[in-house]
Amino acid sequence: MRFFGVASLVNDLLAANHELRLSKLTAQITKLDLVVLDELGFIPFSKEGSQLLFQLCSDLNERVSIIVTTNLRFGDWNSIFGDEKMTVALLDRLTHKGHILEFMGESYRFRQRMQMGEQAASTETG
Repeated sequence: MRFFGVASLVNDLLAANHELRLSKLTAQITKLDLVVLDELGFIPFSKEGSQLLFQLCSDLNERVSIIVTTNLRFGDWNSIFGDEKMTVALLDRLTHKGHILEFMGESYRFRQRMQMGEQAASTETG
């Protein structure tokens, strides 16, 4: 299993591509049982970066389990990849035999921060 922040992974893919070691990096990742792609869509990436991420996901498809975390709805993924056909193809691969878990509600980080603020305010007034 390997955990990747998507922005960092895309940067690694770009560097590997420019240094002519992309096949080696891809081969290492395809040997894993599970790849976690965290925070897809928080930081935009270039067209080349989106193409490399698409290619990696295609290589992993049906060979390696993939978990993708994002706050974006599928309809907003085109804004990340910038190419509707590529976005549709990627979503098709990811959802074909996948399970989609959607969590609704308030962020636990936001809730925790609000509770800390309330505690600090009560301490100051108490």
